[in-house]
Amino acid sequence: MAKQLIVLLALVTYAYGMTIGNGGLDLLKFSEGWRADYYYDQIGLKTIGYGHACVWHNNCNDIGKTPLTEQQGVDLLKKDLVEYENCVNNAVQGLNQNQFDACVDFTFNMGCQAFQQSQILSNIKAKNWQGAANAFAQYNVAGGQVIEGLTVRRQNEKNLFLK
Repeated sequence: MAKQLIVLLALVTYAYGMTIGNGGLDLLKFSEGWRADYYYDQIGLKTIGYGHACVWHNNCNDIGKTPLTEQQGVDLLKKDLVEYENCVNNAVQGLNQNQFDACVDFTFNMGCQAFQQSQILSNIKAKNWQGAANAFAQYNVAGGQVIEGLTVRRQNEKNLFLK
């Protein structure tokens, strides 16, 4: 029975693409940080939990009472991640779990279009794994300025990508 379940899970993953693993989820939670109540992020977006930007999600009208529990925040994050997992799955196949997780973290932070147009993806498609890993560092600027938090996040994504 256990063997059948493993085969079934493998087929579902193949049919629907990869999902973020624990390493990627841990990185994303660390990078985003946890906030149980609403706050405004660096670019002024109303946000809650682990980077759940209300502007992209029904203005958070469906969240209900705050503060959130951490489990509610994790559930919200996993729901949000489907869009970014799909973006990476649709752009490229054949990544290992750590490579996929690093790309999902990047895409969650920068957006699907940024990933699709990135040197990260170009290098992945060329099978230039080191070039893809090095390309993460190029995306540490917001508003024309290097942001220390983005520099750290991109280094962490690179490290995960190369694991």
